[in-house]
Amino acid sequence: MRTVLRRSVFLVPALLFTIAVIAQAQRNTAAVQQNTAQTSPSSASTSPAPAPLSGPRTILETSDEGGDNPYDPLLEPPPLPKGPTTLLGGIATSVDHVRNHITIKPFGGGRKIKVLVDERSHIYRNGRPTTILGVRRGDRVYVDTMLDGDKVLARNVRVLTETGMAEVRGQVIGVNPEKGTINVRDQLSARQVTFAVSKDTRYNSSTGAATAAEVQPGALIDVQFAPRRDTRDVAEEIVVLAKPGDNYIFSGVVTNLDMRTNSLFLDNQSDDRNYQLHFSPVALDNAHALRVGQQVTARAIFDGKQYQVSSIRIASPKPEQGQEPKAH
Repeated sequence: MRTVLRRSVFLVPALLFTIAVIAQAQRNTAAVQQNTAQTSPSSASTSPAPAPLSGPRTILETSDEGGDNPYDPLLEPPPLPKGPTTLLGGIATSVDHVRNHITIKPFGGGRKIKVLVDERSHIYRNGRPTTILGVRRGDRVYVDTMLDGDKVLARNVRVLTETGMAEVRGQVIGVNPEKGTINVRDQLSARQVTFAVSKDTRYNSSTGAATAAEVQPGALIDVQFAPRRDTRDVAEEIVVLAKPGDNYIFSGVVTNLDMRTNSLFLDNQSDDRNYQLHFSPVALDNAHALRVGQQVTARAIFDGKQYQVSSIRIASPKPEQGQEPKAH
């Protein structure tokens, strides 16, 4: 009995020590598992940010230096030169599609001019946009030119092949029967216009039929002509309005009166045209009675420069409605 008690005294402390060791070991295991769970990659809240990729990168930089869309000489054509433009009209005698050059012989003569065509040029054929391939030898062209250094640049090129009838009205200043040409000073622009006549040209006058002999220096004519592809325009019809020494009768309303130059303007009823007539107050007894708005009939002689009135008759004013004409 004593032996049993003595053994119990040694076994109880040993058992308690063993239990304490086991409990401490379990606590240590639980702590390790908790730390492992907190550092696991599956935890999104504690996962570290990915490291930046290494290697070459493209960085776009913006800068306001140099202005908007600066000119790039490698990719863009140079800007148009500054300066006035000059209109050149003539016939295209040659077209170089490789070097982009057009050689033009100006209307009226003169040396040939070579113009440059590039990306800055605008080319039209009968009003439709085209390229230099649309310009052919012998075409009638009108070019807006400007100097680009030592070269002549074509800013706009217009090729006209579908032209209609043109009209010029003026005074004949020269006739060349050998060449079959007539020079006329245009009444509107005061410029000299040269055109040709052919066997098909028709001749008329303000009073009826006419002949080629009536188209003489000093005569006033109206010309209808069709532009051609060469340097000369051929007249389709020539109307002789007046020639030196002929008498004409005008009847219409006075639209303007200038007593300083002794001239009046009259709307002629027969052709609906306005004519300037010159008169002499000494030769006309009733010149002092002329007024704007009066209906008059005048007889005049064309002297090669102007119409000189030889006599004039002023129509009696019509009585207004409800009034009787006054007795003279």
